[in-house]
Amino acid sequence: MSQKLDDILAIGTVAGFFTVGAALALGWIFNVMAIWHSIDNPITAKFILRCIGIFVLPIGGILGYL
Repeated sequence: MSQKLDDILAIGTVAGFFTVGAALALGWIFNVMAIWHSIDNPITAKFILRCIGIFVLPIGGILGYL
């Protein structure tokens, strides 16, 4: 019984990591698109953070959804 529970928890953990990774990757793409669309706008703090988010995936992934 314990082995089955461990297997289920392991599969759930791996699936959770893939889900979070996919969400961050999609947010990163949204972030790059937002930078592309705001290239003519004045430079703001949010724009600078978005540019940093290109190189730091978690920041870019979160800012992509904002």
